[in-house]
Amino acid sequence: MLRTLRRLGYGWIALQGLLAAALPKQVVGLSTKLSLSGFENADELDPKPWYLTAVRATGVGLIAAGLTGLLLESRDDNENEEPSVAIDAPESDEDA
Repeated sequence: MLRTLRRLGYGWIALQGLLAAALPKQVVGLSTKLSLSGFENADELDPKPWYLTAVRATGVGLIAAGLTGLLLESRDDNENEEPSVAIDAPESDEDA
């Protein structure tokens, strides 16, 4: 259950990053509407170009973080299967 929730979280982070990298102006507009819903004329605010660049860069970082998390989760699945290896070690004098 916890592993499924972590995977969903990593996927959500990657999706948010993809949207922020591809559509930074729309993401900023949506977050402005949501966070400034109690203010008048919040729709008339325009972000500066440097801010849109920062949002795009943050989106690329979110994509990298989400995909890395998903890759590590799938790698953990493969590592949890412990191989059975028979090791025959000779007994030492101390064990006897």
